Parts: sequence; structure tokens; C-alpha cells
Amino acid sequence: MSVTAAFIKLTKLQIEVLQALEDGQLITIDNTNMPWLGDRALQAQTRYFLTEKRLVTRKDPERSVAAQGNGFTISKKGIETLAAQGNKR
Repeated sequence: MSVTAAFIKLTKLQIEVLQALEDGQLITIDNTNMPWLGDRALQAQTRYFLTEKRLVTRKDPERSVAAQGNGFTISKKGIETLAAQGNKR
């Protein structure tokens, strides 16, 4: 586990989003730059926090994140951070 992963404090919503991504869901971006987790709209700040801290990564880095079928998945650092939170499902 990286040292920084242990020091990132996540909110309940951020933990829920990372758990959903770990389960195989995808954060998609619509044509108005709004992030969606399935049929649930997310606040832009949630997306920006997760990308800034590198807890999520693009599914296909070669294509635009707004491209059909592309979006954000959990990164290795995201998995480590989620584990460091000590949350059991």
C-alpha cells in the first residue's frame, strides 16, 4: 500500500462510488460534462476529487472520456485507498 493512500480521507459518498467502481460499474460523462454512475448523477466535485487524487482512471486512455462506452474505473491507488479506509461491506 502506498503511504499516500492511507492519508486520503474519503466521505461516505466517495467510498460508495469507489465500491461501485470496484464492483465493475463505470462513471460515464454525458454531453453536458455531467458525471453519472449508472443512472445516478454525481456532483462534478466528486469526479474532480477522485481524478485529482488519481483514485480513478480512464477505462480506455486513448479515447475521450466522453466517448461512447468509455468512462472512469477505479485505479490501483483507489483500491488501496478504499482498503485503507477499513470499510467492510
